[in-house]
Amino acid sequence: MRREAWILGCLFLALNACERRPPTPTPPVVLPVVVRATLTLQTPADLDAHGDVVIPMDAIVRRGGIPGVFVLSDHGLARFRLVKIGTTTTEKAQILSGLSGDETLVLPPFQDVYDGSPVRSDKQP
Repeated sequence: MRREAWILGCLFLALNACERRPPTPTPPVVLPVVVRATLTLQTPADLDAHGDVVIPMDAIVRRGGIPGVFVLSDHGLARFRLVKIGTTTTEKAQILSGLSGDETLVLPPFQDVYDGSPVRSDKQP
């Protein structure tokens, strides 16, 4: 009799542990919006003689050793975009691919900026 009661008790505990309960809802994460300087590229003003986009060197960021820029999306998010760099000077870089010339770039500092982070241009009211 004791053994049967023990088995029934274990079975009851196991069934309760396996009972499906809806997950506890978690509140949505609200990310802080960072304000950064931006540079709006304008075709053909930001093109060189070969038709390549030219941007400031400090707009280029390396993530995992890969060069890219943060482009401000229509939804106010910073999106990391890979770029292929051509000729560089101390102030400017020729972009061979990755930019078309009509994007808005996020400028440094980049410590709080990552792919998908909300960014507001300092030029917005």
